[in-house]
Amino acid sequence: MTDSERLDKIEITLEKLVEEIGKINDAMGKTNNAMEKTNDKVEIYQKASQQVVNLAFSLILTATITIVVQAVINH
Repeated sequence: MTDSERLDKIEITLEKLVEEIGKINDAMGKTNNAMEKTNDKVEIYQKASQQVVNLAFSLILTATITIVVQAVINH
């Protein structure tokens, strides 16, 4: 195999590698977008969960205060 043939073979291999790297970059970009969407959803779920906890705490507190006030008034 001559030097020219070797260089041609190396060039072809490099071109294939560049193409594959481009495909990998595209796939990584799509994965990053999907991860961002997932992170946004998780953040929304966390906020919603915190709001549910706050609502439950408020309801329990209101019920407790109502019971205590009724007990004090009725005695």
